[in-house]
Amino acid sequence: MARGIQKDSWHDPKIEDSGTVINVLDIGRQNFANSGVISRYFCDLAQCFNLVKFQYKDVIPDVQKDPAYIKAIEDTTEEELKKTDLNLDEKGDGDNRNSAGYLTVKKRVEARAKKVLTDISSAMSYNILRVVAWLTHKAIRRVAGGGCGTRAGSVARLRRATAAGLPLVFVPLHRSHFDYILVTFALYLTGLRPPLVAAGDNMRIPFFGWILRGCGAFYIRRRVDGSEHNGDPVYKAALRSYIINSLAANNNLEFFIEGGRTRTGKPQPPKAGILSVIMDAYLDGTIDDALLVPVTLNYDKLVDGNFVREQLGMPKQMETFWSALRGIWRTMNTNHGSIRVDFNQPISLKELVQSFKKYNHFKAPIEAPLGPADDKFSSDLDRRLLYNHSHSSLYGDDVSTDHKMMVEAIGRHIVYEGAQATAVMCTNVVSYVLLTEARGGAGVRRAVRARGAALRAEGRDLAYRADPDRCLEHALEMLGPLVQRERRTETLRPTKSIAAELELSYYANTLVAHYAAPAIVATALESIVCRPDADGDTVRHQELLGSALQLYEVLSEELILCAPCHTIHETLLRALDQLLASGVLVNAERTDGLEEEKWSRRFAKAIDDEEDDGYERPDPTLRIKYIIQKTPEAIAERRRLLLTLRPLIESYSASCRHLAPGTVKSVVKATIDGLVHDYTTNKMPYGAAVSSDAVRNCLRLLRQWGVIEMYTDNKERKIRLRPPYDDAQKLNDICSHIYKFNVDSPLLREESAT
Repeated sequence: MARGIQKDSWHDPKIEDSGTVINVLDIGRQNFANSGVISRYFCDLAQCFNLVKFQYKDVIPDVQKDPAYIKAIEDTTEEELKKTDLNLDEKGDGDNRNSAGYLTVKKRVEARAKKVLTDISSAMSYNILRVVAWLTHKAIRRVAGGGCGTRAGSVARLRRATAAGLPLVFVPLHRSHFDYILVTFALYLTGLRPPLVAAGDNMRIPFFGWILRGCGAFYIRRRVDGSEHNGDPVYKAALRSYIINSLAANNNLEFFIEGGRTRTGKPQPPKAGILSVIMDAYLDGTIDDALLVPVTLNYDKLVDGNFVREQLGMPKQMETFWSALRGIWRTMNTNHGSIRVDFNQPISLKELVQSFKKYNHFKAPIEAPLGPADDKFSSDLDRRLLYNHSHSSLYGDDVSTDHKMMVEAIGRHIVYEGAQATAVMCTNVVSYVLLTEARGGAGVRRAVRARGAALRAEGRDLAYRADPDRCLEHALEMLGPLVQRERRTETLRPTKSIAAELELSYYANTLVAHYAAPAIVATALESIVCRPDADGDTVRHQELLGSALQLYEVLSEELILCAPCHTIHETLLRALDQLLASGVLVNAERTDGLEEEKWSRRFAKAIDDEEDDGYERPDPTLRIKYIIQKTPEAIAERRRLLLTLRPLIESYSASCRHLAPGTVKSVVKATIDGLVHDYTTNKMPYGAAVSSDAVRNCLRLLRQWGVIEMYTDNKERKIRLRPPYDDAQKLNDICSHIYKFNVDSPLLREESAT
């Protein structure tokens, strides 16, 4: 959040993060390099069996004494008594609950609560941890030829944070089932206390679930909301109490803030459930503070395979013992290149809360729900986005809107920080280049070299240091059949298939998140340029920024554009500055002081100043115009940024075209089928647009806009159009807020011809 607070408070000037990366697989070799022959030969085993033994308190007795847990049992008992039609007088008046009926029901509820608590709880075993660490050593050496790296400076920071005596809450962005083991493995080998890990109950499969529990996993249901099928007050109370008491016992904790693995490679919006529980523990004084540690993992080649089936709308296959065995066998016989596990700057929860209360753009009341913007600036867009996303199944009763928005803001901050700190693998760069600036196959080597240099100049951590040509060859080896290679001409292009482009887009989306803001501005620019009433080769500042804000509203389910300590408006202004710096746009009236440009960069501050002194100054941005440059470099940059988001725009447009009453599954299937048809008939060239995730996100957006209503009927999730959008013309009018960005740009026609 506020960088002067949360960054500096845990910055040690003696610990300089030089970017040095250590291979955790080599720690044992280094520690036992001067030992005896046996220790040197069995260095991995020696390292795993000689690390610190940490103690973990059994918190189940504390949970069973927790007043909230006891109250949930009593309330559930009363509810079940009502359902059994027993005379309420029989159970007593509340002070004398000794009747046979009441005690029988309560005993049954207590037995269920005890089972719930047993199912949730971890069983951290030092012996299991040591064995699994050794097996993981061997497995990673086999599957990751490039090793498993982590930044040396981040490990030093974590040691300092541990010395402060506060619980560490590790918050990884979730890519693979391998993440569960890798974070614990990296912490354990570097001598840091492994955390208790919140794992989905789909991972509680025979044998492997037991192993994970012994490594610190505690299992949570995938859905615990208050719907008719999933409401369970006893379960919610048990889970909340287990987490809070674990923190009070000073155990480290780990949970995946996105909920599940990303199916697209982009960071997902946060699920605030467990974060809200940690916030409660701080606010009620159970813990003085906690240090949130964003964790990022990245792989040259994804260990879990691809998610093409799910993106094509097929149901997720549940994990079983045999599927786990097959997955392990397949993984152990495939080279996955390099792996990175990075622990980023710890963030004080206490200081995050204090910082949130200072943000003026969250203080105004919510005047309207999220909806398609008009041509004016969406000055309240930041808080409306938080308001619409701040819903969680684990919030307690009587939780204020401000509290929910604070949790949502902190969650989005963590996801944004993690996305920006993710190490960029060579497969990310090559996939992005192939899908954007070199789709035609020409100049791939040059583009990969230039893109890597640009990312390094922008401060991104590149997880490769070799010659760019060697890195390209390594990436092509990892990507395999996803890339077509013509040996005679050395031309490289994506394999012409939906499956190949979907998998390439997974790797490319690490950079889509990085370039999201300038890509939004460039796409908004194209929507203005391609209008019949376009003003030649010029565009007005306010029109461009207003259109960019509208586009971000459309893509708000897909992208977190900035940390909540910055406004979306400020972020888009900085992105506009990038287009000016790269020569895509030039200020039409260059004065000596470039006063208008300075005003455009500081427009948000000017608005705040006007509110402070009560004097309404004329808006200088009304006079600003930009000239759209026609140089080959400017056109190439516009095309690259346009293609960065184009598959998403295609998905959203198709979702609107196929919108109709029915089940969610049928609407998603109709949209996917339509996209597949368009791709196979060459009406739409972007295989990555065939994404069920994007279709579902568009449906969420339309629900927030009030276009559709989702309801449950006969255990099926269904959609109906809300008035007045059950009229075709009204529906088309509101969907035009999406259609207008799906323009038939000459830049894309040139790219297609190439």
